[in-house]
Amino acid sequence: MNLIRADKLSKWYGEVIGLNSFSVDIGPGITGIVGPNGAGKSTLFKLIIGMIKPSQGELLVMGQRPWLNSELSSKIGFCPDYDNLPDEATGREFLRLTGGLQGMRGRRLDGRIDEVSETVGIGYALGRKIAGYSKGMRQRIKIAGAIIHDPNMLLLDEPLSGADPQARRALIDVIKGLHEEKGHHVIVSSHVLFEVERMTSDVILVYKGRAVASGHISQIRNLIDKHPHNIIIQGEGMVELGQRLLERDYTVSVGFDGGKDRLKVEVKKPDEFFDEVPEMVLEVGGKLQEMYSMDDNLQAVFKYLVGR
Repeated sequence: MNLIRADKLSKWYGEVIGLNSFSVDIGPGITGIVGPNGAGKSTLFKLIIGMIKPSQGELLVMGQRPWLNSELSSKIGFCPDYDNLPDEATGREFLRLTGGLQGMRGRRLDGRIDEVSETVGIGYALGRKIAGYSKGMRQRIKIAGAIIHDPNMLLLDEPLSGADPQARRALIDVIKGLHEEKGHHVIVSSHVLFEVERMTSDVILVYKGRAVASGHISQIRNLIDKHPHNIIIQGEGMVELGQRLLERDYTVSVGFDGGKDRLKVEVKKPDEFFDEVPEMVLEVGGKLQEMYSMDDNLQAVFKYLVGR
């Protein structure tokens, strides 16, 4: 069963292209939509919920066209990337508002507020004003509002954006639980692949309004690994670590980046690199302070995939 079927779907904003002949099938479970800012992820979500009308092509959501389809809209929960929460309201007041907009009242609404707040782990703060919420808490209350009416499908647009690392890990667990424990089908967008990879193995890469690749994460990784990644490593023992890395077949180049405590490494097989580096650091008696891929936003990888 396909939740979403898009066939040569396009959306134009005057001379600006939001989606360009976008074709994809999305099945049940959790699906990750990965792409840089401006790739078309938010436009796709707005088309799915019927907020905007396609300029061209076909879009079916659970077998129906979403434009001006209020019955279908009631089966979808949407958590936007922007934060428009009422800061002077408490968490409970906000959920009363979102539930009321879905036609929920009285004991049914009260019970549902308690249920969804526990599901996303925000129940302890329902009596507090949203102005005092952290970024992670604000994301949780937004997700709670999106599932208040128990939708079949949930769209989460950049739900991890702005949250600190600990909050990101907790939100990933919440999102996985929405499907595994509560039965919601989830489509989640991000510009960071490894975060989506922790939630699902079904991934769609979007770039400049097009779906440039889709499938199991192993297939996506195989495509990505063909493109060299630039990785920054900072810490103690970087000179010795750089010498070790030059002995590896996957290393394209090693150089210092602003000092001898910071390396810039280009590798062909990032997964193999990340698996081996911790042990190599221990072997040379070093200590890692920071390590990250400069290509985590996939901008270079998308250019490679489009041009291949």
